[in-house]
Amino acid sequence: MFITFLAFLTVGKLHAQSPPSAGPDTAHSSPDPGKANSGQAAGLPIPDLAQVGVADNISTTTRLCFSHLRTVPLDQLSTLDYSIKGTKKYEHFITPNQVNYKAVLLFTLTNSSTQPQSVYFCPGFYYDSIQLFRRTDHLTQWDHPEQPAAPGAITPVPNILPNDPDSEGYRKITLDARDTGTFYAVLTFVRSPTNSINPSLTKDAFIAHGVDYHHKNKTNIDIITNLFAGIMLMMIFYGISEFLQTAKPEFLYYAGYCFCISTLLFLKSILHNTTTPFNFFFEGYFDNIIFCLGHISYIVFHRKFLETHKNYRSLDRYLFWGACTIGVLTVLYTIAYYFAPDFRVSNNIEALTKYVLMAISLIFIIKGLGYHNQLMNYIVMGNISLVGLSILSQIIIATDFHVVKGVSVLNLALFHYEVGITIELLFFLFALTYKNKMEIIKSIQKEEKLKLETERKELEKQVAVLAAKQDERNRISADMHDELGSGVTAIRLMSEIVKSRMKDQTLPEIEKISNSANELLNKMNTIIWTMTSSNDSVENLIAYIRSYAVEFFENTSIDCYFSMPSSIPHREINGEKRRNMFLSVKEALNNVLKHSQSSVVKINVTVTDKLTIEIQDDGVGINMEKLRKFGNGLHNMKKRMASIDGEFEIQNHQGTRTTFGLML
Repeated sequence: MFITFLAFLTVGKLHAQSPPSAGPDTAHSSPDPGKANSGQAAGLPIPDLAQVGVADNISTTTRLCFSHLRTVPLDQLSTLDYSIKGTKKYEHFITPNQVNYKAVLLFTLTNSSTQPQSVYFCPGFYYDSIQLFRRTDHLTQWDHPEQPAAPGAITPVPNILPNDPDSEGYRKITLDARDTGTFYAVLTFVRSPTNSINPSLTKDAFIAHGVDYHHKNKTNIDIITNLFAGIMLMMIFYGISEFLQTAKPEFLYYAGYCFCISTLLFLKSILHNTTTPFNFFFEGYFDNIIFCLGHISYIVFHRKFLETHKNYRSLDRYLFWGACTIGVLTVLYTIAYYFAPDFRVSNNIEALTKYVLMAISLIFIIKGLGYHNQLMNYIVMGNISLVGLSILSQIIIATDFHVVKGVSVLNLALFHYEVGITIELLFFLFALTYKNKMEIIKSIQKEEKLKLETERKELEKQVAVLAAKQDERNRISADMHDELGSGVTAIRLMSEIVKSRMKDQTLPEIEKISNSANELLNKMNTIIWTMTSSNDSVENLIAYIRSYAVEFFENTSIDCYFSMPSSIPHREINGEKRRNMFLSVKEALNNVLKHSQSSVVKINVTVTDKLTIEIQDDGVGINMEKLRKFGNGLHNMKKRMASIDGEFEIQNHQGTRTTFGLML
């Protein structure tokens, strides 16, 4: 999950491990004319300024001494112990304890030409202060003529820097024609673990080329690093856009992590061996701050992305306190860097921070493998890849191990570190795709569940409304039966009593009252039947029609035959459909009685997915062209059946055949 100390324990050394950006091992030299007074060891050639080119290395002809003195007096320079012959050992690494000391270089230069020669001296990287002194046995062109130096005296060399933005690490040295001089370089290290001692000389006319030469690596690692930074920049834009669209804070934390890591590596690349105040600040302090802030963002990102507070409680607490620990160590590092005189204090805190990150990473991998979760597995696999390549990077740094022969990016620790981050990035994208897919599935399931819940509530609402309607219908039918029914029945009975008492003197109006009361009672019974919810079935409808038809033709000259299935499946039919179907059949039967002149009527009922009622008489038939223009019977039947999405058909077939159909 996190970049371990194995990848960044010596963060600055990722670039320092690249092939040394120096010229030949020694500058061209001439025989030593002043060997006894020069401090030059016997048998070692003296670099010749007349033959210096670009970044000529003089590490083999330079002696070294580490002094614990904060300020080295001039009269003690010649008495220091310069027992370290050559500086190759310190070309890539200075111990934290040595960073606290002054480094004093002793070297001798000569000029074999007949003209004065000037070069720029670069002691290596990185130094807050570079002071040059010359031990003189005679006057030179750049000494002060009014105060000539005594024989063997040590005098400061003028502090002349090149006219270049990157000038802090270079000092000018000039020798007269046929002159030889011994020089001391008193160096104060930048408080950084990435310092080196690798002295070189560059002709003053070639200083711009010399500065560029020190900046460049002998491989394409800078191109790869810039490409990697571009990929991380894309992920920054992606994280910000996702945050703006979804308001999920984990993407903002991820963008912060990508910004810190890409900034760190990009600056490492472009500031490689750059001697500017900003790079001194970056190498000494700011790189570790960026590193820590990036990983705090990454820890918080994983807590949000994996939703550890809900899914992995113990892991969430572990990551929370891990991030807090890194934050506390970052504050302590800042305090130690600015206030502790011993560089080892801040360096040890920095190393401890990397050890804590290593522990967080390893425990996360172990815990993550135990959860058996696909999303977690993607993240864990990315971190396993990163840790493995980080270990390889550390091996390359510590042992100078070469993956392939020759100069290649495959031999650089930084390359493997960047490949590790890239692989982890790919696994993160796999995890993000998987999580988005699962969120889409959950969203669809949630929408379906919400839709079903809405439909269920709507259905319950409809059922409740229907139940209320049914209750109201039942109440109205009961009231009609109890109140109106009894009243109409009383009118009919009283009219019959009056008729019986009047006998032969019965008035026609009394007969009309009795008939009207009887007709009204039948209609009311029909209305009560249609409104009663317990009658909402096909079987009840058929039974009611059969009962009505038999009773209707009972005292007539027409014989009624009713045919129906022996077993009728239970099918519900609402009151509105029952009412319109019954009234349509009633109208058809009334037409048979009034107009057919038949002796037999047959009613045939079939029930499948459709209720069909066929009424066949053996009468004179029906002449569609001679129907009364304003007759309402057929029109009413058509209208009633259409209102319930039913079918109505009337035709001549051995009399008149009327058919009603209704889908159940």
